[in-house]
Parts: sequence; C-alpha cells; structure tokens
Amino acid sequence: MYFEMDATGQLNEYTERKEMSTDVVCMALGRVPAGEQRSRFLAVGLNDNTVRIVSLDPQDCLSPLSMQALPASPESLCIVEMGGHEATDEGEVGSQGGLFLNIGLQNGVLLRTGLDTVTGDLSDTRTRYLGSRAVKLFRIMMQGSEAVLAMSSRSWLSYCYQSRFHL
Repeated sequence: MYFEMDATGQLNEYTERKEMSTDVVCMALGRVPAGEQRSRFLAVGLNDNTVRIVSLDPQDCLSPLSMQALPASPESLCIVEMGGHEATDEGEVGSQGGLFLNIGLQNGVLLRTGLDTVTGDLSDTRTRYLGSRAVKLFRIMMQGSEAVLAMSSRSWLSYCYQSRFHL
C-alpha cells in the first residue's frame, strides 16, 4: 500500500495496491528533489534476493521500473545523490551528481548501483565486502553532501570527495 501526506497534513492512501512476489525485507526512498512534492522512486528489497525499483509518479504509481538480482538476501537499502554536488548559500543541496542505490546484504557485502534519474534503470554495480555481519545503511550529511554510513562488524563511510568515491 502507498500512503502520501498532502500539503494540509492529510494522510491519503492511493487506491492501487502492489502485490509483491514474496515478502518485503527492506525499502528506501530517495530525498525529495528541490521544487518537487515527492521522491520519484521507491526501492524495495525482497526475500527472493532481488531489489525492485517502483515508480511513485501519480500517473503510474507502484508500477515496476527495474529489477536487480542479488547474490544474497538484502538487509537494508539507501538511495543517495553523490558525486559533484555541493551545499548552496541557502543550505540546499544542488543536483549535479548522480543517484545511487546502496544495497546492504545479510552476508556482509555492500553493493553500490547507479540509478537512472529518469527511467529508474539500475546499472554499473560495484561490490565490496564490509564484514561478517549484515550491512545496515543510513543516509547522512557530511560537509554539505549526502553520504552513506554502513554498519557491519565494522563501520564504513561511503562518500564522494573531489568527484571520486571513497569508502
């Protein structure tokens, strides 16, 4: 089910419901872009070792856009904009960077996948083993830019500095 709060604070439920093929393990919303009313995509991690991107556009709400198979069950998801954006004088974050879906797996692996801002397609997946425990992800702000805090048996910080990714 999809709920959305309108400008008056009223909670509205969309009439369409999406039946998933298996149990939902985790979900993530991206930050709402400046001048927009909602995030464009929802990432859903499923028990069948897949992540699916669904649309939140009112015209095709909850319609599937893309899917990625995973080597293990997902533990947590985090959508961040990284790479080339900076804080403005008003304190808002610019949008010159790319959108990335970070996927923490139960086997201690972190996947970082590019997320197309228009189509929702997933591409260019990078893999890194972080530790012996499941990876929990948190979107944080670091020096005016979005970053990801990844917690496993050790803590990791994924961020972009001078247009290069660091972990």
